[in-house]
Amino acid sequence: MDAPSVFLDIQDLIDTVRDWEDDPINMSEPQMIDAAGKDDLGAGLLVRVTAILLDAKVAFEALGGPSYTICRIEGGNLVALDTAGSPIDPVQTTAFTQVLRTATSSSVAV
Repeated sequence: MDAPSVFLDIQDLIDTVRDWEDDPINMSEPQMIDAAGKDDLGAGLLVRVTAILLDAKVAFEALGGPSYTICRIEGGNLVALDTAGSPIDPVQTTAFTQVLRTATSSSVAV
């Protein structure tokens, strides 16, 4: 049995969800993710990618413990909105996991 994943890259999340969404069997389902990136801040500065989960959350596989495993979400920004458009926590807690998110709030030069 493969070890559970403990790392999530934002671009991989976007690519995976979009691949799922464009499968013909899933096309009638509501959109699950939106994304933006490289928004121009002026002076040659761009924002990194931001993934917006739409009435969805990310969860790492629950573990058996007794110690906690650090799971990481990196490579951009991750936010989530509920069906009314209000912000919610994008991470669903699971047993014996601790999730660290590295947000990219600063810009990058081009």
